[in-house]
This record gives sequence, structure tokens and C-alpha cells, in this order.
Amino acid sequence: MAEPKNFVDNLNNLRLVMSVALEHIQVNLTQFTKDATGNQLRQSDRSINQIRTLSEQLEREFKTIEYLIGDRPT
Repeated sequence: MAEPKNFVDNLNNLRLVMSVALEHIQVNLTQFTKDATGNQLRQSDRSINQIRTLSEQLEREFKTIEYLIGDRPT
């Protein structure tokens, strides 16, 4: 089981990685759609679908942890 500090560190690392990825996508989106090959477009479509699935799973986990935190006695 992860130590609470490691858990928080992992959440912060996830936030940082997602922030950098979002910035990269925002900066390069238009150029990618202009220059990418058909194969690269298909690969990006698969990756986008996988990221969406992961995002949905993360959202479920976030809701669970928020519920459990809210259920804890203060």
C-alpha cells in the first residue's frame, strides 16, 4: 500500500504531467493536423480514445476519494 505522502506526490506528478501535455497539445494542435500522415492521424485517434478511457477511470477514482474524504470524521 502506498504511503499517504507518496499518494499525494503521485497526484501532484499526474497534475504536472497533464499540464505539460495539455500545453503541448494546445501549442501544436493546428500544425499536427496539417502535417501528420494518415497513419499518424490514426495513431493519434487511438491514443485519444485511450486517454479518454483513462480520464473516465480517473474521474471515477477522484469521486470515490472525495466521497471517502467527505465521509471521514473530522
